Amino acid sequence: MKKQQKHIPQFKLTEDASTGVLIAPMHEGIKAGHNITDAHRDDHYSLMFAFTGHYHLKIDFEDLIATAPFVLKIAPGQVHQLIKSSDHSGWVLAIEEFVLEPELQHYLLTGLSHPILLQDAHDLLTRIQAVMKLAFDLQSHSPDVFTQKSILFLVHALFCLLMSAAENKELSDAKETRGHITEQAFLQLLKKHFKDWKKPGQYASALSITTSHLNDILRETTGLSTSMHIQHHIILEAKRLLYFTDLEVREIAFKLGYDDGVYFGKLFKKVTHYTCLEFRKQFRD
Repeated sequence: MKKQQKHIPQFKLTEDASTGVLIAPMHEGIKAGHNITDAHRDDHYSLMFAFTGHYHLKIDFEDLIATAPFVLKIAPGQVHQLIKSSDHSGWVLAIEEFVLEPELQHYLLTGLSHPILLQDAHDLLTRIQAVMKLAFDLQSHSPDVFTQKSILFLVHALFCLLMSAAENKELSDAKETRGHITEQAFLQLLKKHFKDWKKPGQYASALSITTSHLNDILRETTGLSTSMHIQHHIILEAKRLLYFTDLEVREIAFKLGYDDGVYFGKLFKKVTHYTCLEFRKQFRD
């Protein structure tokens, strides 16, 4: 009898990552820690710096097929799996965002929303290789506190290299405006409180601004209202739980902060045009 799946496997950084950073060559990163060919999520960011190879991944229901060289970000909470890869080489960087300076945290949060292709960036690839190799070498020798700081400096340098690649529009657009700072703070609150805070005013109050001002900022920076952001985050998590677990709809509703499973079901259908069970049947069964 098939064992019921009650949760989506989620992995933390290993105990070796005392600095909040773990670097591995691609061939080791693909094999190490847990089976990344099974659907799972991480509680930290992962960046793939693919130098060679062909890759097929699935990230939150979307198929991603890419040929190296490229940089790819997988954010905390995203359900992902490696479907297939061949001739792969490069680096994997797993990182907790808190170890970065605020400007780089913002870039990690809002930038790299799509894979960045680097076919015409030989100099950048050479520098990434040099930085990653040195950081990995330092990490491999039971680093003391000063070596750990050196690794963090190198990781900061890596992000600065990415941000300085002005020929890539997505990179050059990562500007630290007041609106983007507020957007970043809102998204951080949303990740932490979406199960408990369902009203825009709760986020606005935490940010010490009015609800209408927060709504204006988010519409300007993202094109979506505060309510749409909250709704999108809830429905995406619901889809993950419907697809990757065998939880009943009422259990999923409760996990997402809804006491009334019927109300939640109506909300899900309003947004997706599927009932919860129709979604599960259509996309999984």
